[in-house]
Amino acid sequence: MAISTAFTWTIQDCKRDLSDGFISEATCTLTGVAKSDSVGIATMTSPTVVGFGTVRPSPMIAYADVTEANVISWVETGLGTTDLNRIKENLNIRLAYRYNPPAPTTGDGIPW
Repeated sequence: MAISTAFTWTIQDCKRDLSDGFISEATCTLTGVAKSDSVGIATMTSPTVVGFGTVRPSPMIAYADVTEANVISWVETGLGTTDLNRIKENLNIRLAYRYNPPAPTTGDGIPW
C-alpha cells in the first residue's frame, strides 16, 4: 500500500492598499490529502497568514487581474522553501498519525 500526499492551496482573503490595489497579505490554507492507491484516506489543513511587505513590484499586476495562482506563487515565495517544506512535513506527520495511529498501550475502565 503506497501512501502519497497531495497538497493544495486555498486563498481565503487578501489585504490590499485601496489607493493602488497592492496586495500586502494573504490568508490561506495548505491542505494535505493522504492517498492510498489514488483513494483519499485522510485530510489535514494548515492555515496561515503570509505578508508580502510594502515594496511594489515593477510592473505591478492590476488588482482586477490578480489570479489565485498569482497569490499562491507569492505565498510560496513569501514562506520560502524551508518553511514551506516544514509545513508540508508537519502535515505529513499529522496525516500519518490520523490514518495509522499507534496502538494503545494503556486503557481505562474496570473489569466488572
